[in-house]
Amino acid sequence: MGYDLHIRWVVGTNAVINSKNEIMRRFAILILVFNTCLTSYGQVKVNPNGKFFDYNGTQIYYEDTGTGEPLLLLHKFFGTTDNWKPYVESFSKQFRTIAVDMMGHGRSDIYNEHDLNFKHEEYAKVIIALLDSLNLKKVNAIGASAGGLTLHHLNVMQPDRFNSVITIGGHIYFSTESREIIARAGGMEGFLNAAKIHGSEKQEYLAKAFWEFRKLADSDPSFTPDKLNTFKAKWLVVLGDNDPFIPLRLGMEMHQGIPNSWLWVVPNGGHTPHLNDDFQAEFKRVSLEFLTGKWNKKN
Repeated sequence: MGYDLHIRWVVGTNAVINSKNEIMRRFAILILVFNTCLTSYGQVKVNPNGKFFDYNGTQIYYEDTGTGEPLLLLHKFFGTTDNWKPYVESFSKQFRTIAVDMMGHGRSDIYNEHDLNFKHEEYAKVIIALLDSLNLKKVNAIGASAGGLTLHHLNVMQPDRFNSVITIGGHIYFSTESREIIARAGGMEGFLNAAKIHGSEKQEYLAKAFWEFRKLADSDPSFTPDKLNTFKAKWLVVLGDNDPFIPLRLGMEMHQGIPNSWLWVVPNGGHTPHLNDDFQAEFKRVSLEFLTGKWNKKN
């Protein structure tokens, strides 16, 4: 698999963070982005196309829009299905979009409030149960950050279930950089702000759960090359060249490990470039090209 064939866009080398001050500066910017993006929604309400799925007594919220091949949309940690509002109208013209509130987020219940070790693998099981309940045997998917991590779990569990996958800032493991950023945050205050739209009970739970991520080792989770090699979906890895959480080397590792994959490095894209207003038109265009099969391995 040659990078010359599969790297969609690479500019610059500023993905390497050279100082602790730079790490903290980028973390402060990231928290500001969390707060700006999330608090603009106001109170999280059930939308007209919103539905609930019961998973072992836990109510999971999702929105079902459009017709055609299914397209699963999984947001980042601290987000909600509202993260996909800029895209659902366009996507739903060609796909049946299934956007889900991650457990403990938005309108979905906390799965286990006494366990602060948030398990993306358990969330993947929730998604499988939801897809089974909807009788969706084959799907496409886009996942951002924690949503991308969940898609990695899903493609280990059920590689035959996915046609095309896009991950944005997805983890294959929690890097030293990721853990250091969280650990140096100086406490949970910033995380409480990031989680405040979810209501007081969920706010505290999500902030504590995110704070616990600083304790994760490289092996938890760990999507090693042998696991990535089992993925059967056509895959687009999207990564900001200055992502403070996901160093560029991880994107390279992911692209190199997944057999049928492309790498799109977004200049100055940050952790979740699809949430940048100036980038949304480009992401929409490229993602639809990819999902509708206009790319092939020789492009």
